[in-house]
Amino acid sequence: MKKVIVTTSWDDGHVLDLKLSELLKKYSIKGTFYVAPQNRDFEKSQLLSDLQLQSLSQDFEIGAHTMTHPRLGHISLAEANKEIKGSKEYLEELLQKPVESFCYPGGSYNFMNAQQVKKCGFLLARTVKRFSSSNNNNPYEIPTSLQAYNHRSDLWQIVRFANFNPIKFVKYYNNWDLLVMAMFDRVKDEGGVFHLWGHSWEIDKKHFWKKLESVFEYIGNQPDVDYVTNRELL
Repeated sequence: MKKVIVTTSWDDGHVLDLKLSELLKKYSIKGTFYVAPQNRDFEKSQLLSDLQLQSLSQDFEIGAHTMTHPRLGHISLAEANKEIKGSKEYLEELLQKPVESFCYPGGSYNFMNAQQVKKCGFLLARTVKRFSSSNNNNPYEIPTSLQAYNHRSDLWQIVRFANFNPIKFVKYYNNWDLLVMAMFDRVKDEGGVFHLWGHSWEIDKKHFWKKLESVFEYIGNQPDVDYVTNRELL
């Protein structure tokens, strides 16, 4: 039997992560929440409080996502190092446990940023690269399978995934949830890692909660699947 691993990850540290975490628990799916404690893209009231983070960490892995959520590839190396190191120190002090996983905000990074993440003591870093089911990757450039979102830029990848079948292409291109289920089925058949990621605030904004729960119900609680955190991928 081919080994099938499922992991999920959720970015930004928005307070709606709490709602998402309850759905994950309902369907026995593990997850890693990548938190930027002072994320400048949101008001403070929209971010997880320290107490909420401590509570979330009891059931899920907490990873770092910089302090303020800048695009690392667009700032100086000195500022990037401050953001990366600062987020690790802040979260470890708050949670009183190692924080070993990192995620590049917006998927923006360069070779030197990856080296900084490694030197700061992280064991892995997740990207936003999609359509992967392999676990044989550089641990500081971990790809994903799909995002809980319709990416129009994924047109040609979806065409290939649908084996150039126009009916399947239209279905998958317009419905990320159906694409997720189809890719999960393929990973189950072929073996490998299925990695779903997203943003709780985006799911709320796009009214995707019902779709997300349908996906969790489909991929969760399966006896022949190993459910792991991002850290446990290693």
